[in-house]
Amino acid sequence: MKGGDTFDERAVRFAQPAAHYFMVVAPDGRFLGADEDGAIHVTETISDDLMWRLRGTRLEHEGSSVAMECAAADEGRFTLTRGGTPLDANGHPGSTAAEFSIVRGPEQLPTAYLAHLKAHGWTCLAAILPPDITDSLQRIACTDAYSQRTPDRSRRQISQGSALAKTAVEPISVWLARQYMQTDDIRLAHAPGIGVMTPDDGQRTVQGWHSDYPYHWGINADGKVPTPSGDTVMGVQRIICVSEFTKHRGATAFKLGSHALDRGPPEDWGVAAAAYRPGYRAENGLPYNGPDADVIEAPAGSMILFDTRTWHRAGINRSDAKRAAILTDLTPAYIVPYSDTTPDYRALVESEAYDALNERERQEWERLMIHRFLGPAGPRSVIGTDQELTERIPRR
Repeated sequence: MKGGDTFDERAVRFAQPAAHYFMVVAPDGRFLGADEDGAIHVTETISDDLMWRLRGTRLEHEGSSVAMECAAADEGRFTLTRGGTPLDANGHPGSTAAEFSIVRGPEQLPTAYLAHLKAHGWTCLAAILPPDITDSLQRIACTDAYSQRTPDRSRRQISQGSALAKTAVEPISVWLARQYMQTDDIRLAHAPGIGVMTPDDGQRTVQGWHSDYPYHWGINADGKVPTPSGDTVMGVQRIICVSEFTKHRGATAFKLGSHALDRGPPEDWGVAAAAYRPGYRAENGLPYNGPDADVIEAPAGSMILFDTRTWHRAGINRSDAKRAAILTDLTPAYIVPYSDTTPDYRALVESEAYDALNERERQEWERLMIHRFLGPAGPRSVIGTDQELTERIPRR
């Protein structure tokens, strides 16, 4: 280890939340909310109106005096009554009670996260994923309690259960990305997949400082954004902590607030274009890891969202355990995708895992994964890769 390898990054720690809001999901996947006047409605639009507290069998709305009683039905679903009258699938009083799901929501109100994201260029949704989803992701990754398992290479991760797709369309984080980029029309720039960081051996090539797609500042890549983008935000990166993120276990390092500089990281920090090559580490040590950098530590199941311009790099896993994460780059629809998402879209739709998604999740999966262009056939043409042409044209 070189003399500058101090691991002195400032740790920003998010504890396991003491309590979460709950969200009530209608049979079609939309959410049950209430306004300040007490009117109940069902919607797919995220807002503070969808936040509920669960106290025993009683659901209490956060922003009004609305309260409902819930009674267990089949397979983890519940019927709801208000003033003794059952609610139908649209949240209206009816003679037939619909079956709703009650799922873990965020620790804070959605608008609180959005305010932090706008003010600082990042936010952390601590342990936003339900424990069963986090557990399923760890099983696919073969980490944590499943570290002795062997990864299934026979099929795509996306079809190994519904957990990865449900995580990709998690509603609060997707809403935050839409609000921050000031457009509802956003896409996943690449298919979601779980990456695993193994313990560091002190010699391997490591990632340098950079800004993510489409900016690609600090990276040798074609098509990078050549100039500052100002108020136009071209990407929100979302890191899903499948394992607990700590500095010692290789949590991502950031220069928080660097998005506001609207330019790439300095060369002397060890940018990705220079650092990601054999011999760099032996000659120079690790990329910058001093006190001007930050590490966000968060429980498993957390999501870290940040403006894509933010300087960051992969951490160094100094523990003896593997660490898993999902990186999902969300971009406006007018940005060409980083890679072809259609194979994973097809793989999920054609698998049994698709049956576990509700209608809202299926529609969101399509919106985020299918890239279209306006051509002779109208706005229906799906963008994909031409494999034959790709193989024919030699690499430069």
